[in-house]
Amino acid sequence: MRVMSGICLALLALSSTACARPQPVTSEAAACAVATQKVTAVRGLPTSHVARCENLDEKNGDYPLALYAFCRQDLCGSTSMGWFAVNKRTGEVFEWDVTEEKPGRRIAR
Repeated sequence: MRVMSGICLALLALSSTACARPQPVTSEAAACAVATQKVTAVRGLPTSHVARCENLDEKNGDYPLALYAFCRQDLCGSTSMGWFAVNKRTGEVFEWDVTEEKPGRRIAR
């Protein structure tokens, strides 16, 4: 039990440190992981809620992508959770304006 508590505290400390400093993102897969973590945290969902990312081509230092949830019913409509962009230099996550092809409001948490 103490070991598990120590691990949890260490992970919490690392995640707090990561929030304080910009963390570069160097691949589409990493951008997917960062966006999944940030968007699900803001929406109060587990990261397992996200089934996949759909990546667009990199644009002006951002990785634009869509997040999709799992379909947990026999028949589903859209499972889109929205379009987002992860800044390569800072790792910040933004809503992605698909019409203008540029980042919009920052996803904060």
